[in-house]
Amino acid sequence: MWLGPANQLMQIDTGAALTYLYNPTLGLGAITAYQGLGENQVLGQRLFYSTNITKSNPSGSPAIYMLVQYKSTAQPTPAAAPAPVYWTDETFTTVSGVSTESIGGLNTPAGYLMVNTTSVSTLTAAILQGSQVLIAVAGLVQGSVSPAAIVAGDWIIGAAGNFTNGRVAAGTQPGYKPFGRALTAVASSLCDILMDCDII
Repeated sequence: MWLGPANQLMQIDTGAALTYLYNPTLGLGAITAYQGLGENQVLGQRLFYSTNITKSNPSGSPAIYMLVQYKSTAQPTPAAAPAPVYWTDETFTTVSGVSTESIGGLNTPAGYLMVNTTSVSTLTAAILQGSQVLIAVAGLVQGSVSPAAIVAGDWIIGAAGNFTNGRVAAGTQPGYKPFGRALTAVASSLCDILMDCDII
């Protein structure tokens, strides 16, 4: 029996999903902290992780991330917070933040790209292009790019544009496969999300 590539020791060398980025086309890494580990990882792996760790919640809240490669023909400026990305082909390991580059339009959400310009101030479109990055596919993601006027419970769906999303009111059929549901109302263009768009 033939077995595909596997790596049960998924790790993120920065220790945080918001800052993980490895770009093999830029030498050992765009940022020196990322040297040496990216080439050991297998695209498509899941990382089970805890977020929202506080003194009163020491176990945190569960989240699942997937290691993917970011590629975009348009190469828009990266977002300043975790933002929506779409599958671009049937490998389900390549994503783009541009809705028109999606393999299935707005109906093929991949997840939320975690690396962003607030967490990595040196992040540019050129550095992001071709990089291995983490996307959130399930669980809690806090401080994410939010549609305007969203309230807790609303569906978050794809929308035309770059790193853009839309909303459908709770209790209404979303129409497209949703990224997940809002857990908070929009504040400063951000909200917390319960992600639910893993392909498995």
